[in-house]
Parts: sequence; C-alpha cells; structure tokens
Amino acid sequence: CTGLAAVFASYSLAHAKPAQIMRPQSPKPGKRVLAERIPFLWKRLSFNQKTTVRNMFRYKKRLFMTVIGVAGCMGLVLVGLGLHDSITVVADKQFEELTHYQATVSLSDSLSEQQRSQLIEDITQTQGVDVLAVYQKAVEVQGKDSTQTVTVVVPQSLQSIKKYFTFRQRTNGKSLEYSSSGVMLSEKTAKTLGVSVGDTVTFQDNSQRVTVKVDAVFENYIGHYMFFSPTLYADIFGGEANYNQLLLRYSDTSDEFQTQLGTALLSKNNVNGVAFVSTTVEWADETLKSLNSIVLIVLAAAALLALVVLYNLNSINIAERKRELATLKVLGFYDSEVAANVFRENVILTVIGIVFGIGLGVILHSYVIQSIEVDLIMFSRNIIWSSYLLGAAITLAFSAIINLVMYPALKKIDMIESLKSVE
Repeated sequence: CTGLAAVFASYSLAHAKPAQIMRPQSPKPGKRVLAERIPFLWKRLSFNQKTTVRNMFRYKKRLFMTVIGVAGCMGLVLVGLGLHDSITVVADKQFEELTHYQATVSLSDSLSEQQRSQLIEDITQTQGVDVLAVYQKAVEVQGKDSTQTVTVVVPQSLQSIKKYFTFRQRTNGKSLEYSSSGVMLSEKTAKTLGVSVGDTVTFQDNSQRVTVKVDAVFENYIGHYMFFSPTLYADIFGGEANYNQLLLRYSDTSDEFQTQLGTALLSKNNVNGVAFVSTTVEWADETLKSLNSIVLIVLAAAALLALVVLYNLNSINIAERKRELATLKVLGFYDSEVAANVFRENVILTVIGIVFGIGLGVILHSYVIQSIEVDLIMFSRNIIWSSYLLGAAITLAFSAIINLVMYPALKKIDMIESLKSVE
C-alpha cells in the first residue's frame, strides 16, 4: 500500500508542467456544502462554524484520509484494550461466575458404592464441606467438522448440581436446564466440533459407540465438557455411572485450611489425588498475563499510527493553506484564533474517525480474539464500556498532542512573505 501510494504520487508529479510545479499551489476554491442547503441549520451556525464546515469539505481527500487514519488508530486502541478485557476476565468468569466448587478429589475405580457413600459422609462431617459425586472421563468426540478430546461429566444429583455449576448462554445470560433427552456441550467444544443445538455428536466409550443429541450449548472458558444427566447416561449404558470424582465446596480458602484438608483426604484409602481450584486459577492468571505484551504492542502501534497520520495531514494542511492563513493574520486574527480555526477541523474529524473506529475495533477485536485462542481456553468476546471511553480519550489525546506540536508552525507563518506574489 505504501509503495503504490508513492508510485501514484510520483507519477502525478512527473506529468505536471514544470512552471506549475515551481509556483506555490493555489488553494482550492470553496463550494457550497450540504449544510448550506438546510437553511434551518445553516442560519444557526456562527461565522467560524460555517468556515470550519466549508474548509472540511473543500479538501475531501484530506477529510477521508484523516477519518480513515483516526478510525484505524481508534480501532487498534480498542483491539488492545479489548484484548486486555477478554483475557484478564477468563479466570474470574470461569471460577467465580460459572463453577462454584473449590477442590476436586479423584477416587479409585475399585471403590464400591457403599465405600463412596461412607467417604462422602466422613468428609462432610469431619471437614465441614459440601460434597457432590460426579463421573468424569475423557473421550474422543466426533462432530461435523473435527474430533475433540472432551471430558464427559455425569453428576450423581441434579438437585445439587446448581450449587456447583451455573449453566447459561453467553450471549443473553439465559439459564439452561438439564435434559434427559440430550447432552449439554461447552461453547468452545461445540464450535470446534462444528455443531449446534439439535445436532448430534458421536464418541467411543468402553468399546461402545454412542451417538447423542446436543440439547444445549453453555458458557464455558477453560476446558472441553459434555454433561449428561444421570437418567440419560443410565439409559445409554444400561446402568448407573461409576462416580469417580468428588467436588468440594467450602468457604475457607486459606492455604492453611487447604493444606490441612488435602493432607486429611490423601490419608484416606481409595483417594488417588486432590486438586484445588485456587492452583488452577493461579496457573490461568500466569498464562494469560503473558499475553498482555500483545496489548502493549497493539497500543504502541496505534499511537505511532495516530501520530504519523495526524502529523503529516496537519503539515500538508498548513502548507496548502499558508497564504490563506497569512491573510487571516493580516485581517487581524490572533495566532490563537488562527490555530483554533485549523485545529477545530482536526477535532471534528477526529471525533468522526472515533465513531467509525469503534465499529472497526469491534470487528477487529472479534477476529483477533478468536485467532489467538489456544485449544483449552475460550476468551471473553465482550469489551467493557470503560474501554470505549478510554480508547476515545487516548485517540483525542493523540490529536491534542499533534495540535500542540503544530502550533509553533502556525505562529511562524510570515504575513508579508506568504502574501508576496510569485514572479
């Protein structure tokens, strides 16, 4: 793009007449603008406002270049801030809003139902925690587009599952209920497999090939999950699931309590391991923080884009209108008034560019956030409202910096030299 712009500019200059090139470029004549054809609006504008509107539309190329440049800057800033919003909230959304247990306990496969019930009773009474038994197993699930390793989850009690999980749709927050006719898939899993509600998926379990219908797709950010109701699992496999995991809920999440709890659980027979959610949260935070460098790179690129585009366009603007601005000084305008006349246009075009940049940023953010996702993690798709305000403020700040930098150039315009005729 840069090369083509240079070629076209050189081609245009090379075909111009030498005598025309040696003379200062004449300012473009003013034309009637659309606002003038609306008397109700035009009559209410002051002289300076009318001048600003006419000047903006007199140089249409510069108008579009400024709007596009500022929109690109705003779009990049919004992408950077949106990446931060999408990345940093993953752990909080997953482990505070969607899953509500603090630890998992892996049980031996040889554990009988009676032994499991006794173990749950011991944990509940001695440790003062709530317990839910679930069956978990990793299987290869085949969808329309691909195959994905998914964790099958079957809770022992549907009445208690809501204390441990929140099942909802991401787009509208609508709650989802367990169904005995199909399974619930996590959103990233459904997207990877290329399926939606009403489609079917197939998996192999204990030499038995099973096809089930997808009844719901729920919001989830870490891991791939497929939830069965106990009734559906029993209908398909002809018996109750072998519940090999315990989910624990408790209020005391201090290191001392969790260390004591882990030691007590591991001392029991048929307990293979204990995993604490706090450890997973720390891992997720550390992993996702490493992506913050991308945010800084994008913001730096946006800053450079804004500074280069706005500086060059302002320089061209002043150079093309040098005689016009000198005339304003001769007519008695102070330097600050001449600068305000120019910078007012820049501010208006910057605001227009910001509006277009918001739409561009939303589209770019959606594309980028899906491109950088890893297999096990789905990032949030939302940009918080404060990022829109901060992005607009940053873009306006870039414009203000350029206006301050260009102010000395306006003060240096010599009225006499600028108004001299060219021989």
